Amino acid sequence: MSGVNFLAQRNLAAGAHRRFYLRLAATVAAGFAVILAFSWHIADQAAQQQQLLNLLRTEHAQLDAAISIGKQQDEQIAELGRKQRHLEALQQQRNDAPQLLGELARRMPPQVFLTTLVQQGRRFTLSGSAPSHRHVMQLLEALRDADGVFTQIELQEARSATNAVPAMAATAPGGVHDFVITGGHRAVATP
Repeated sequence: MSGVNFLAQRNLAAGAHRRFYLRLAATVAAGFAVILAFSWHIADQAAQQQQLLNLLRTEHAQLDAAISIGKQQDEQIAELGRKQRHLEALQQQRNDAPQLLGELARRMPPQVFLTTLVQQGRRFTLSGSAPSHRHVMQLLEALRDADGVFTQIELQEARSATNAVPAMAATAPGGVHDFVITGGHRAVATP
């Protein structure tokens, strides 16, 4: 009988199995190393993203604070503008009375006397006396023809009075005429 030696084939098969398992172990180890390296890379990227996110949050908070300060400054500027306009209006009102009196003095006919002047904003009421109704009409025409300084001039009341103003008693033998005139005036630009 001749003997067949299968031992060499077994050794070859065992060596092939060993090489297969070694390659399998090396592949698994390499795969694990690649996965581990990839996870470290992802963790590093996540840490960088977190740092960037924290930086953006900090910058966002600073911008919000700057916007809040800007809004407060805008409100302060608006408030100062309102105060300035109010002061300008007060200054204009302060100038209105002298302007009104100056215009009335320029337009006043002789022998007409004012007893009261009441001003409320841009409206005014004049009360006074004149030696005749003709003088009252002259005053009305002078106020109406005042180059647009006076508006809505109306004679509210005109009556003949027995109480003469002492200065007018000598010049008005026929009596005295009392009158009430209302109107408005426009502001005259001051240089």
